[in-house]
Amino acid sequence: MTKQNFPPKIITPDGSFIMSPKNDFAFRLLFGDEKNKEITIAFLRAMLKIPVKDIKIKDPFLLKQMAGDKTGILDIRIVLDSGVQVDVEIQLSDHPAIRERVLFYNSRLYTSQLSSGYGYHLLKKTISLVILDYNLFKVEPMHTTFRHYDQDNEIELTDVQEVHIVELPKLKYHQKQHRNNPEIPWLMFLNAATKEELIMAADAEPKVAKAYDRLRDMSEDEESRRAYEERITEIIEVDLRMQAAEERGELRGEIKGREEGIIEERINQAKSLISLGMDDDFIMTVTKLSEDEILHLRSEVESE
Repeated sequence: MTKQNFPPKIITPDGSFIMSPKNDFAFRLLFGDEKNKEITIAFLRAMLKIPVKDIKIKDPFLLKQMAGDKTGILDIRIVLDSGVQVDVEIQLSDHPAIRERVLFYNSRLYTSQLSSGYGYHLLKKTISLVILDYNLFKVEPMHTTFRHYDQDNEIELTDVQEVHIVELPKLKYHQKQHRNNPEIPWLMFLNAATKEELIMAADAEPKVAKAYDRLRDMSEDEESRRAYEERITEIIEVDLRMQAAEERGELRGEIKGREEGIIEERINQAKSLISLGMDDDFIMTVTKLSEDEILHLRSEVESE
């Protein structure tokens, strides 16, 4: 099981508190707030390498909405001035079905544009930007991009659905080699464990400096800090549950061959996915359990 690499707080010489921007709560608070739109635009330009003049954040972040939130999913949905829809998230631990989940979310974002009398040719492009705190692929590049493509004939079917996967642990191999890459300062900022590393990233890019200033403001806000610390507790609890399930052989499929074992594995996998914030349709697809069974399991998880 992959452990969380983000620190509970950034290490500072004087012991002052600074949130880790790698934490998904801090990430959502920083990039999902309309007040920080200028920062988010600069981040998207660097990561996606496309022109972005303006954006609209769908369901902007509201701190009060976080109270009691156990979903584990803190993605940011953005509409660019071009009409392109972007879903951004940072994933801290090794999700057992991250590939399927990314495709599901991207497809749902794409099809959600359909309405009565709306032609398919009017559907806008959808982009998923997923930053992982673990390595997913056995390749050297840390940023991989996927589209619908015929590998044998080297023909692209369409570019209307696009997925970007960024693997943060590979940053240490690319930081010096690709220092002119505009995404490097942003990834240095997200991956920082000390105040010195935050300052280095801020010095490399003025827009990152603004993000650093905003991060410090967030860290000094008592309500934001309390919600941040609650989020860390939730993440640890989910990790402990998943680790216990793995040790019992319920999550990774170690119990195989017997029908009872397979059903038990699916039940525990469904509970883990519920804790991670997956919706019922996705859980049914992954576990093959019925809607009634998942509703029953959801009530059990929520009552724990």
